[in-house]
Amino acid sequence: MKKRMMMVLGAAGIIFWQAPAHVQAALPLAMATRHDPDVSFDARPDFIYLDDYGFYVAWGVPYDLIFFDDYYFLFRDGYWYRSRGYRGPWGRVRNDDLPMTIRRRSWGDIRQRRDTEYRRHDRGFWDNRFRMDRERWRSRDNRSTPEGRPAPGRDRGFEDRREQRGAPGGEHDFERRDRR
Repeated sequence: MKKRMMMVLGAAGIIFWQAPAHVQAALPLAMATRHDPDVSFDARPDFIYLDDYGFYVAWGVPYDLIFFDDYYFLFRDGYWYRSRGYRGPWGRVRNDDLPMTIRRRSWGDIRQRRDTEYRRHDRGFWDNRFRMDRERWRSRDNRSTPEGRPAPGRDRGFEDRREQRGAPGGEHDFERRDRR
């Protein structure tokens, strides 16, 4: 009898102790989104080598783009992105994971130094330099990423680093002269 009484009380307790009907369970939904920046290039950007900074900076594009250590680094909307090719895909990079060479410079300083370097030479110098780089890369632009060692003259024993200005990759005038 006690058993039956306990079962009846237990069933009644379950029925009367229900949660209020207006309670809703919130399901946490997390949607993963890519953090690729909205960036596109019609052709490979022109780069200027900043010898005192040790990296290349894009010239004539509306993006803050750096080439350093076989990677392209893009600063966009307050975030850093990195890619093997200038067309992407871009992966987000934390500030702490940036190379120290880039991290210790502000964009204001980089832009000012790039503009100063550009003004050191006449327009004909840069037109010729960029034209040669574009011709060299024309066949490579159809591929998703560039080939070869992008930093010209690096680890090749060239004494005068000032001659190494230009776009990443390819063969420059001073390299051709040395091979003859």
